[in-house]
Amino acid sequence: MDESFGKECIIVIKGTQLRDAFISGANSISNCRQQVDALNVFPVPDGDTGTNMSMTINAAKRELETLRDDPTVEQVAKKAASALLRGARGNSGVILSLLFRGFSKGLEGKEEADAKDIANALSMGVTAAYKAVMKPTEGTILTVARLAGEHAQQLAAQEEQLTAAQMWKEILVSAQDALAQTPEMLPVLKEAGVVDSGGQGLLEVYHGAYDGFLGKEIDYTQFDKAKGPAVTKIDAQTEADIKFGYCTEFIILLNQPMSEETEHEFKKFLMSLGDSIVLVADDEIVKVHVHTNHPGQAIEKALTFGALSRMKIDNMREEHQEKLIKDAEKMAKEQAEQEEKEEA
Repeated sequence: MDESFGKECIIVIKGTQLRDAFISGANSISNCRQQVDALNVFPVPDGDTGTNMSMTINAAKRELETLRDDPTVEQVAKKAASALLRGARGNSGVILSLLFRGFSKGLEGKEEADAKDIANALSMGVTAAYKAVMKPTEGTILTVARLAGEHAQQLAAQEEQLTAAQMWKEILVSAQDALAQTPEMLPVLKEAGVVDSGGQGLLEVYHGAYDGFLGKEIDYTQFDKAKGPAVTKIDAQTEADIKFGYCTEFIILLNQPMSEETEHEFKKFLMSLGDSIVLVADDEIVKVHVHTNHPGQAIEKALTFGALSRMKIDNMREEHQEKLIKDAEKMAKEQAEQEEKEEA
């Protein structure tokens, strides 16, 4: 560990510092969203992971920017988690919201947070995400979050006291290591020659948050700063392999709190319709994400529990076709540029 690192770091995180770190994390994924989109091959190669994660976390960023007083870390985390859940888009976006929802619960009742608090909150976030995802898959954003959280817990258990920012640096490094392992865990990633897009998106959020904890003024306003990864090895056949064609999302504004038994039955019903199911129930709302060929049936069932809000249905086969076109255009442009260089 860098011995000079701690000299400029805070021992505990105040609410304003957590707010600024969160906003910096949102800026970071926004800045890199196109590069993250290009990595998207799992669970469906529709090329929107970075965009969805960016839109999800920016819903919370807008809420946090209204906090001008001296909020506690509990208030910041709770406000962010609520906005994330309501604004969550796509599979990775919903999982990101779940990670922060658990993180928020880990900071309940706290005015400030130290390194151990952060480690505990991250662990609770991972637990919440794994619980809500019907069929967790390793080699994804879940793995990156879990391994980073486990490393944080190990550090928190040691006698050596870390500053909050030192802890986050270790979390960032651990997340990078975990992301590098994802192609070995998920064959489709290795075949395409990429790391998991959701995991990369989470890493970008962590990186921005780390800069925020250091007090850096980060203003990510340019969305084309990097060339991004090479075109992934995804061909037209993949479209035929998309078993469930519609990414369906909505929020149920509950008529009454959903019991655990009802929640379980609703999950079973969604499983009969499709896959990539993520469902999180709160006292007043239920956030649903499912890939299905029958979005109408999911919607009709949901209406029995209450009114619907923030409905979104995307044709993933169509999105995949758009990704193929963009990849082909990018490859043609790169080849033309290379030929120009060789002729010069």
